[in-house]
Amino acid sequence: MSSSKQSRVAILSVLVILAFGTIVPSLVYAAPVASSAKDWQYVNGDSWAQNYSPETQITKSNADQLEVKWIFPLQGSSDAIAALKSLTLRQGSTTPPIVANGKVYLTTNYLRTYAIDAKTGKQLWAHDYSINITETKQRLPLDITTPHLHGIRYWAGGNAILVSGMACDFYGIDANTGKTSIWVKDLCKDVPGNIYQYRNPLGGVSAQANIGTYDKGKQFSYVVPGAIHSSLYDGDGRHVTMGIDMNTNQVVWRVFSYPPQDKQTKDWALQECSIGYFLTTPCKDVAAKNQAALEWDWAQPGETPSRWGGVTSNWGQMVVDEDTGILYTNTGNQGPFTNVTMTPGPRLYGSTFMAIDMNAGKRVWWLQPFPRDPYDYDCNWSGVLAEVPTLGKVYMKGCKEGRLYVMDAATGKPIYVKDVIEEQFQLGQITKAGTLEPNQGGVKYHLNDPTSTYDMREMKAPDGSKYCGSPCDVYPYWYNGIFGTDMTYDPETGTLFHYALALQTRITSPNYNGPGSVVSKSTAYAIQNTSIIARDAATGAIKWNYFNKNGNERAAMIATPELLITGSIDGVIRVFDKSNGKVLKEVSLGSDVKVGVTTGQDSDGNQRIFALVGAGQGMGAIAPTSPMTLVSIGLSAKAASTVTSVATTTATTTATTTATTTATTTASTTVTTTAVSTSSTTVTSQVTQTETSGLPAEVTYAAIGVAVIALIAAAVLVMRKK
Repeated sequence: MSSSKQSRVAILSVLVILAFGTIVPSLVYAAPVASSAKDWQYVNGDSWAQNYSPETQITKSNADQLEVKWIFPLQGSSDAIAALKSLTLRQGSTTPPIVANGKVYLTTNYLRTYAIDAKTGKQLWAHDYSINITETKQRLPLDITTPHLHGIRYWAGGNAILVSGMACDFYGIDANTGKTSIWVKDLCKDVPGNIYQYRNPLGGVSAQANIGTYDKGKQFSYVVPGAIHSSLYDGDGRHVTMGIDMNTNQVVWRVFSYPPQDKQTKDWALQECSIGYFLTTPCKDVAAKNQAALEWDWAQPGETPSRWGGVTSNWGQMVVDEDTGILYTNTGNQGPFTNVTMTPGPRLYGSTFMAIDMNAGKRVWWLQPFPRDPYDYDCNWSGVLAEVPTLGKVYMKGCKEGRLYVMDAATGKPIYVKDVIEEQFQLGQITKAGTLEPNQGGVKYHLNDPTSTYDMREMKAPDGSKYCGSPCDVYPYWYNGIFGTDMTYDPETGTLFHYALALQTRITSPNYNGPGSVVSKSTAYAIQNTSIIARDAATGAIKWNYFNKNGNERAAMIATPELLITGSIDGVIRVFDKSNGKVLKEVSLGSDVKVGVTTGQDSDGNQRIFALVGAGQGMGAIAPTSPMTLVSIGLSAKAASTVTSVATTTATTTATTTATTTATTTASTTVTTTAVSTSSTTVTSQVTQTETSGLPAEVTYAAIGVAVIALIAAAVLVMRKK
């Protein structure tokens, strides 16, 4: 071959290599940050909130060898720092245990954070939040009441435990020393459009599940919310999500979920109508049919927003996609409930899914599943981001009223919606006829129509309305609803696991003409049960379900390559074969488990399961009645001796299992694997044009294809010239 030909071949080869070096990485699916057998760094395990661990030590063949390894009793609230003792303090912890580098971390409801050796159960350090309540109230528009925390997290970028404080602040604790290493303060000071005080009873300023981090963009994300019962106060703080520069601690953007309180805003619900959905209907279609139903949201015509309205905390984990810089989060309930007389309109953006571009500080899309929700059927807890086979990247979320949404992550367009209550009829959790009978469920809620003037502006409350009698016996119960906790996604099989709760309540809402009252009467009915549902995320079809006569489950589940691990209010940790719902092991802990179980490795690389027990009944998951105890569960010494652990110091630590023990079923189960015909709604409406961050996959691939063609064309021209 001549030197000229060799030169041309070499040039062409280099260009082809460059082209494929560009296109191949783009074809690899993105993955969540910190998905690791070794650690459990986020409330829901990883940055996409999947509640999945790739651990392989505890398997179907040795799960029957699980046992309690150690217990760590938490100190009671009477041991809180002096500054907090003037408040009504709650016991225990409602933060799922975080695991990082052989240590376990949790924070109590009086804001004491513990670091515990995962191997021995010994305390390594304790950190107490400090605050001067009198000085803080003078400095900030803040009424400090009861602290309450849904979660903390480990931030690898700063080797810190991130915790939300009580004074519109958050702080980082050095994971090794227990000393404060980060403190971002006064985030509710000088908030544009806010004229009222912020508060934190049962879900205010200190209720965040964690602080979001976008490391590529060097930002934290944080929420300053309204109170859970906005009608209890003379005005409620303006809900805002914000981005904070990691280097300067300065706010770089704000996205509001409530209109400005200091001026009239006729078009609040219309300003971002082009990028949003009510249920499965594009907002622009609703506006075209009845724009007046959306005007003067939260307000009477010609007035500023109602002083009785508000949007409460984003209870769940902030899900951040490091590849796109998109934050996925869900706001809490619209306030007030159940008397909505004083707050007409859809009440955006309460009880709403939303995606925020952290690079631009703008909402990319939003979806409100229940416009003007009068029941407190908020979309609490966290959603799940996932790459689902045949669907691509989706965001999945269920709400209390029992509808599961699977949405395109880039646009928010609903792909399908499942009405889980219809499935409950078929699964036998509740009889369809029973919804009209005492103690069997009550009237199924009415899902408000955003195009209806009556639903959006005239209805005063559920009881005595067109849709329910007085008093109103309604299904489901507002406290947990159908989806009362986080979901779990298994990326290996494309399976979504979630609870479907069955609870009922009675609503009476007097004082229609005054401030919006909350539930004034709540009756416990005989129907209280739960199903665990394993669902094909791509189609929504049920694979299997496990029935538990206990209701009111709150503890999120863990999926592993072989197992599904749950904690229950009956005090039992159950380990299932995730493929069929068969119970492989039950570990009785003697008291209720209402906080999500987690898993990680100790310093020797041994896999452990961690559970908080003893929250107490009723509202125990929100307001524990005992100090509680952290329990570590692991394989017996004999079973562990057959497991060869391959420990590494990276975030992708793996383990090779050589288990030889035989699994035995230890409990009778009720498992249904029969296919269930459901009233799934497959959405086929036109995609709404939305503002997006980055490029859609098809545009990216097209651009790459053009680049490849251009490179090859350039190579041909070079060869011809030679």
